[in-house]
This record gives sequence, structure tokens and C-alpha cells, in this order.
Amino acid sequence: MKKKYRKRKLPKYFFIISLALFLFVGIGYSVINSNLTMQGNVVRKATSWSIGFSNPVFDTGSKTSPTPTITNGTTMTMNVNLTNPGDIYAFTVDLTNNGSVPALINTLNITELTEEQKVYLRWKVEYEDESPLEVGDLLKAGETKKVHIYLEYKKLRATDLYPSDNVNLNLSVQANFYLPEETFNTVTITKNGSTKLVQVSNLEQETTLDDFPIETADKVIACNNGVEPSTDTNNKIVLSKVKQNATCRIETSLASAVTNCGTVDSNLTLLNDDTNTSKITIGETQIINIDINGKTSYYNVASEYAYITNSGKLAIKDTKGTGKIQSLRRTILCNNNSSSLTIKSSTIERVGDGSGAGYALKLDGNVYIKNSIIKTTDSWTMGFNNNSSANVIIDSSKIVSSSCSFNTLADNTLCGNITIKNSEISTYISNATNGRVNIYLCNNVFKKSNNENDFYEIASKNNYIYYSNNNIFISGNNNPSIAQPNSNFIKSDIACAE
Repeated sequence: MKKKYRKRKLPKYFFIISLALFLFVGIGYSVINSNLTMQGNVVRKATSWSIGFSNPVFDTGSKTSPTPTITNGTTMTMNVNLTNPGDIYAFTVDLTNNGSVPALINTLNITELTEEQKVYLRWKVEYEDESPLEVGDLLKAGETKKVHIYLEYKKLRATDLYPSDNVNLNLSVQANFYLPEETFNTVTITKNGSTKLVQVSNLEQETTLDDFPIETADKVIACNNGVEPSTDTNNKIVLSKVKQNATCRIETSLASAVTNCGTVDSNLTLLNDDTNTSKITIGETQIINIDINGKTSYYNVASEYAYITNSGKLAIKDTKGTGKIQSLRRTILCNNNSSSLTIKSSTIERVGDGSGAGYALKLDGNVYIKNSIIKTTDSWTMGFNNNSSANVIIDSSKIVSSSCSFNTLADNTLCGNITIKNSEISTYISNATNGRVNIYLCNNVFKKSNNENDFYEIASKNNYIYYSNNNIFISGNNNPSIAQPNSNFIKSDIACAE
């Protein structure tokens, strides 16, 4: 490492952000009265030091009254009334360091809901990208981070889960920002068997590897302690959250990175487009988080799945939104009850080979898909198979098949729950042959797939489809087209409840 570091004595500053939320929850569908405040105190010394709130922007679907009142940039207050289950008060606000020195979160306390309260309330304070606020988070001089405040009075399918007595609730968030003396963390970088120790300042995010460059052929940096790395050039690593004793690897393939992760949680980031000729198996104790990072990961695997999760946990996201995972025959198999799959802001595509045999996703475990595109050219988009307790949620996504002969929901025995909401479905939904499936359809657009019906046979079995009035069925009229309808196809607002 050629760069030299000089210890600096820096003054300590403290900035306290506190958020208090007071809720009143009555019996059943009663009003939630909320008083939400965020406050801060600034101790100023010789160097410019100023952190504050600005520019609140409400979420789509949120109540927009009252507008948060911001005083001196450091105090934010609002009095909120949520009158019905399903009401949301949520907004994003800028947290900006207007000073000339960086700030770190030194202490952080966020009140948690009890398990009982979590049934009927949803409360979140996080960054806009859904990552949590954490001790050690850095707010550089001049930097703005968007913080998302979210409060929801849930709409429940089982109304007896609402509290029987009035509830007064105090939720609070307290974060202490400060500027410590400069310290250094040791990061171990291993590239293709060669290891280098790098000293990284806790006040810096960019580390230049002058004598340990990243080559074009390098595919992935894998860090095993929660650090999420990326690269801007071929000789620079940017560590977004520097932690003590990080261990990172630069791998030539995603497959070798996953294999070498062992049993620890691992974050993997694609540096370049990736081509693989073998499957990736995620072991039963592994938790693998993959950031596609705007790249294309292509799997030329004739008869295998690109990913097999077994009992492990796989999470895929694309921070840049321009990448995708493609596979010749089959993409992802989440293949037993203990496995789980999360896909966010990503494109998963089965490109097909003309054989019509394969899936973009085949799922047995729990699945959560949000803001993503799942597509196939000549076969099944998603198959749900052989799970007595599957919980599948598809939110704000597109499910697309260019074939007129294959299905969105298909295959064998499934006993579980499937919720599809705020999504666009451009294939048809087919029959699950045995068992019972509960399918909840809320605020979707269903586009008829050539000569096929929107819903084919599924209501003729033991399955139940609950669909709300806000669904749109495009099939020549505004009603669902069902080959074999029966009373198991139910129009009900329960589809939009939890």
C-alpha cells in the first residue's frame, strides 16, 4: 500500500437526532393519533459543523397531511391521524451534513415494536435503499442521505387480530453523530490466492490499490463481515461501510466466490459481466447476498439450474438497475421448505433454447420479489411446487412470458399462500393440480396472453383466488376470463389485507 496515513487530532462534536412517535390505537378500526418529532442539538466549536433535515417527500399512497414542520433544520414535528386500517403516513427526508467535517453515528437506539404490535402496525426508519441505520455509518461533509420514515396501520385479513383495548405507544429513535479521532481498520484483500493487508481510515471511503490492481478478468469482491464493496476504476476499491478486520476477496467467477464463502453471511458484488458454465449451489447454512451492480451474469448450463439454494438463503439485488441474471434453460431453484429467496430491483430472465423446458424461477421455499422483472422466452415463468407452507409475495414487479403456451403459476402440488400486488402480469395463471392454494390479487394489471385465458382452470380445483376491485383484467372486457370458473374465485377486499 503506497498511500501514507497521518494521524490527526480532531475535535469531537456531537449531534443528537431524536424521533418520538406517539400512537393511540383503539378497538378494531379506530383512529391512530400520532405525534412524530425529530430533534437535534448541535455543539459548535472551531470547525463548521451542521447537520439537518430538509425536503420531505411523501410516498405514493401516503397521507400527505400534515406536512412535517422542520425548525432550524434539526427539529421535525408532525401530528398524524391514521383513521382506518390500511392508512399509511410515510415520507423520505434529506439528512445533510452542511458542515466542513465528516460525522459518524456513534450510538443509535430505535424502539422496537412488540410481537403483538407488529401484527397490526408497521414502523420503519431506514435509508431510502431499505438498508438500516447502523452505528459507524458515515455522513461526509456536504453529503446527503435520504432517510425513510414509515408508519402503517395494517389492513388485516383476520380482524380479531386488532387490539381489544386502546393502546398508547411511544416509539423513538435516537442517533448520536460525532467526529472521532482518526483511526485505521485493517482490511485483508485476497486475490486469486495472493493476500494483502490494507490500512483504511475510518474517515475515508476510497482505498487505492496501486500495487494490487483489479484486472478486467476479476469478477467479484466478496466480503464476509457485512461490508458492501464496489469499484469505480480498475485500481480502486470503495468500501461503503468500513468495519474492523474486514476480509475481502477478488474472485474470477461468482461460482468460486460462493463456494469459498463457507458458513458466514457474504455480500458479493459483480465487477464485470459474468459467464458461467456450471451451477452455483448455496449450502444449507449459507446466507448469500448478490449485488448484480448493473452487470449481466449469464449461465450457459444446459440441464441444471443457475442457482440452487437448498436450505440456504439467497438475496439478489441490482443497485444500478441495468443488469440481469440470464440462463439458457433454468435460472433459480429454491428447492425445499427451509430455503428462501429475495429478489429486489433485478431482472431474472430465462432466455430459452427452444425446447420449452425450464423455469425462470422454480420455488418451494419462501419468496419475496419486489421492483423486479421475471421473464422467459419459451417456457414457464414461475413454478410453485411441493410445499405445504410456502409464502410467496410478488410486489411492484413484472412477470412476463413471450410464449402463449406456458404459465405464470404452474406445476404439481402447492399448499400455501401467494400474494401478487401492484404488479403487471403478462402471462396467464394456470392450475395447481392438487392441494389448496390461497392466491391474493391486489392492484394488478393482468394482460391477456395471446389465445390463452387470464386464469386457466385454477379456480376449478381446491384453490381459492381472492381478487380486489382495483385489479385490471385486459381481455376484451374488464372482467377476469376463467376457463372453468366456480365459487372459489372470490371478489373481496381481503386480497389487499395481510
